[in-house]
Amino acid sequence: MRIRVILVDDHILFLEGLASILSKELGIEIIGTAKNGIELFNLVTQEEKPHVVLSDIRMPIMDGITITKLMKKEYPTIAIIALSMLDQESEVMEMLDAGAKGYIVKNAEKKELVQAIHSVVSGNIYVSQKFQSIYKRWLSKETIKDELKITRREQQILILIAQGKSSLQIAEELHLSRFTVDTHRKNIHKKLGIKSNVGLARYAQKWLNVPN
Repeated sequence: MRIRVILVDDHILFLEGLASILSKELGIEIIGTAKNGIELFNLVTQEEKPHVVLSDIRMPIMDGITITKLMKKEYPTIAIIALSMLDQESEVMEMLDAGAKGYIVKNAEKKELVQAIHSVVSGNIYVSQKFQSIYKRWLSKETIKDELKITRREQQILILIAQGKSSLQIAEELHLSRFTVDTHRKNIHKKLGIKSNVGLARYAQKWLNVPN
């Protein structure tokens, strides 16, 4: 089976160069390129759909995070790999939260790109070595969500508790009322079966990799 790939990037020279490099790889077929999300979705609506989309994050008209969210909703079988120069933790986390199956830096070698494509087609998540610590933190959060049904807001509050912040400080930082924060605290205590704030802090430090 040839893996069908679409490339998305608003930098034309990079887009054309990447298409040229990957098109020479056995087992990979570049079936289209797009400069933005609108062009991508026009391509995806055609009969021959891709197995993988390699997408930049920062683009005009529609960014990579929005693209990933919409693709996951409309075409859940298509794997999205973020290909970006951005190395901030927030971007990596947001792309993974949105449903991306991979995150690679643009200066990666061809060998790694090919490996990532084959990996996500096999149902795995591929993240460059540079981002492994971020990926592990994201994975820990996902495990907690899956096993304990802790909401995203509860995760945020749990992390802030682990950082030693009071309910009032948490409320101010998250723009919530203190009553709302206290309610979330009670729910977290109940879900985790931990009675003390010290216990919550230790739990967050262990499972969410929050520094001591």
